[in-house]
Amino acid sequence: MQHATAEKQRTNITLTAANLAAARELGLNVSAISDAAVAEAVRLAKAKAWAQENASAIAERCAWIEANGTPLSDIQVLKLD
Repeated sequence: MQHATAEKQRTNITLTAANLAAARELGLNVSAISDAAVAEAVRLAKAKAWAQENASAIAERCAWIEANGTPLSDIQVLKLD
């Protein structure tokens, strides 16, 4: 199975000298680690933004369920009560 290679762009980052030296000594790929860390930070920021943007709708839905119960609970196969 082949994966499409994402277009890469050069950039400069600043790391502490000790961390960079340790990574090099251990043969770690600093670029790959940095890219993965940025991807995770982007994922978390998007999730947080989504939660903030949808907070009122989620609160309304929770209030509705609190007042009316879970839809179709009478035919629910797995019951946690």
